[in-house]
Amino acid sequence: MSDHDEIKILESMTATDVMTAAPLTCSTFSTVLEAVMIFRDVVCGAVPILEEGRPVAILTDRDVALALADYPDLASRPVSEIAQPGIVSVSPEDTLGRVCEVLRSQGVRRVLVLDTAGRLIGIIGWADIAPVISDRMMGRLVTDMVAE
Repeated sequence: MSDHDEIKILESMTATDVMTAAPLTCSTFSTVLEAVMIFRDVVCGAVPILEEGRPVAILTDRDVALALADYPDLASRPVSEIAQPGIVSVSPEDTLGRVCEVLRSQGVRRVLVLDTAGRLIGIIGWADIAPVISDRMMGRLVTDMVAE
């Protein structure tokens, strides 16, 4: 695939085209065990955390693994105690190029897709983007992210 073709893909596809729609979520009061069950059942590594219906954080399997040393009762703790607060988001209409830029510039592996009212409609990770671009382009994007 030529650079020109890659650029066309990045400019013509949108967040909606590659996102995982309607991801399972937890509330800030959900237990870590509930989130881990989602990781297991859906085969994913991140769960958006909602407060009053709006995303406030993402809990990752890495967050859980790192918290094991600090919390012997981790399974029963609320996800809000270990999830990193804050989110990185894009709109459904953002181009795939914009999504890649946000992932790269923010140094994150996933972004949430929010509608104009701030409601969660999807999630995008690098794994969602990889199938639609070449390995060479993916390598460049990830290398740029790591280099910053």
